[in-house]
Amino acid sequence: MSQTNGELLRRAVQAFNDRDVPTMRSIFSDDFVYRLIDDIADGAAAEFRGQDAVLRWWRMWTETLAARVEIQTLQEVNDQVVAILKVELTGAASGAGRALRFGQVSSFRDGRISRQDAYYTANEALKAVGLAE
Repeated sequence: MSQTNGELLRRAVQAFNDRDVPTMRSIFSDDFVYRLIDDIADGAAAEFRGQDAVLRWWRMWTETLAARVEIQTLQEVNDQVVAILKVELTGAASGAGRALRFGQVSSFRDGRISRQDAYYTANEALKAVGLAE
């Protein structure tokens, strides 16, 4: 795996966990696109375009759910990196907890993350790049 892309993705996850917006802004391209594919978005795909839109959505999400992401595996496929991630969620009001394992495909441009597609299962993310779990 490209040390640069893998390390960039690790830094992005750490910045998300730390809620470090300045670091996230430096890692993601200005026209960054984050897509929730099918089931991860409750049956309807969703897309957020541009840093501000993505960060606004992440901020709303993390205000209602305490979330911590852990990278389980990273695999480079061509110019993309497939990450299998585990997220620990706790409802801010209810305190109820849940863990989810999902897959994410990241694309890169000019040393920054330009796009991420989040899939409900790791296998869906692997299939998206021609692999299987």
